[in-house]
Amino acid sequence: MNKKLIPLIFAAVLFSSCFHDGVEQPACATHNCTKEFVTLYFKFVDKNGNPIAVDGYKAVNLRTNKTLHDNGLIVPGVYPPSYSIANDADLVNLSDNGDDVAISGTDPVSNQTKTAVVKVSGGCNCHVAKVSGPDQLQFD
Repeated sequence: MNKKLIPLIFAAVLFSSCFHDGVEQPACATHNCTKEFVTLYFKFVDKNGNPIAVDGYKAVNLRTNKTLHDNGLIVPGVYPPSYSIANDADLVNLSDNGDDVAISGTDPVSNQTKTAVVKVSGGCNCHVAKVSGPDQLQFD
């Protein structure tokens, strides 16, 4: 193989790795990440502060308007119930600095629906992380 072609082939491979479906993707810096799998959780509580399971749970990225998780009850029947906001599988759906994620659910007793917004980062980070926002939502 011609030695002049090697740098050309390397450059072509490097350049093509920055594109996916014709849309330029940001290049992530190489850094060491742990092998743990991170999931961010959220809880709903009734007017007395007791944890409850809600109906119609959704976590929607407000930047993309895409649902990250719906019906995200982690382990049905376990007390207190916890819902998944995002996990490391969602890294590509979230920006490095964080996206606002609307979390909503309906109290099955009062039929009241409430929404909270949390900021969650992903992107080129090693793991998803909650940047800001509440850990739980209380119904009236």
